[in-house]
Amino acid sequence: MRKSDLIMEFSAEFGTSKKEAKNMVNWLEDQIADGVKSGDEVVLDIGKFRMKKTAARQGRNPLTGESIKIKAKTKPVFRPSKKFKDYLEK
Repeated sequence: MRKSDLIMEFSAEFGTSKKEAKNMVNWLEDQIADGVKSGDEVVLDIGKFRMKKTAARQGRNPLTGESIKIKAKTKPVFRPSKKFKDYLEK
């Protein structure tokens, strides 16, 4: 399902125009992104969105075999809830 499909479904389900549905979907995306960016954990019934910190580490260039240093970074992650996993298995 693409964003455009989600907008169409939202519009049909709630009887709004496509423009209003698009604005609402965009608003939800922005709220999730802003929450995660500020370091908060965004918890929904389907799971949690959060930032994860990874430590600096030694890596290896697969082409040359040379040892390289990989910098520490933070990245967004999603962890599905048990409820969501159970729903998918039915």
